[in-house]
Amino acid sequence: MSQAERDYFEAVLNNGEAPDLEGMWKLLDAAWDECGCRQDVMDERVDAFYKHPVWLLNGLFIEQHAESLNNRRVFTEYVAGLKPKRVADFGGGYGTLARMIRLRCPDAEVNIIEPHPHPAAVKLAERTANVKYLSDFCGEYDVLIATDVFEHVPDPLKVIERTAAHLSLRGEYVIANCFWPVIRCHLQSTFHFRYTWDVALASMNLRPGKVVAYGRAYKRGGPVFAEAARGIERRSRRWFGVIERIPDRFRGHLLNILFR
Repeated sequence: MSQAERDYFEAVLNNGEAPDLEGMWKLLDAAWDECGCRQDVMDERVDAFYKHPVWLLNGLFIEQHAESLNNRRVFTEYVAGLKPKRVADFGGGYGTLARMIRLRCPDAEVNIIEPHPHPAAVKLAERTANVKYLSDFCGEYDVLIATDVFEHVPDPLKVIERTAAHLSLRGEYVIANCFWPVIRCHLQSTFHFRYTWDVALASMNLRPGKVVAYGRAYKRGGPVFAEAARGIERRSRRWFGVIERIPDRFRGHLLNILFR
């Protein structure tokens, strides 16, 4: 831990108590503001935000938070049931889920694709056989997993295209999103996918399958191209305000009309 991180932890934990979930969200928002980030400008300030000490605290928090750990257990059991040989955890952060998957799947190789790995997380990965941090994908994988990633990027479909290129045919992409304004680094430009994500991915040959925790598994059925879903994306963005105001009992019918 760097001195800056030590100072940050001392300031945050000066009352001797760790934050709860809402407290963790507030700390993330404070770091976003401290770095001067804006949702409409993806520049070095955003890069600084994702290197902020708050993300180390967030990683440690996840390993102590019952709901977060339970979600990762559900993801782990689902992936284990697929009996993969190679797994990539995209945007894997502190690496908790990747290490859990490797321990449950002793014959699997697990790569964590993370642009801002913390040295402590890298050390933990090194202590778990066949878990490795990489800056980018290497070869083809049986399973890709991305939890709480696509609400952070300005063009989720393009990222899906790039990452799914490394997913084997009929391999599964386990994705969990939060297209809601829980924290400020969730980009409002992605929120329209709250109701249309499955339709968009299906048009890209990622067929929606089983619900897994707060996410879903998608099976690759062919080439994955973002352009195949751009029309759906445009309609999704255009109609989002209307869809939001429709009562739940009628929303499905409207979605069927707009996106069938």
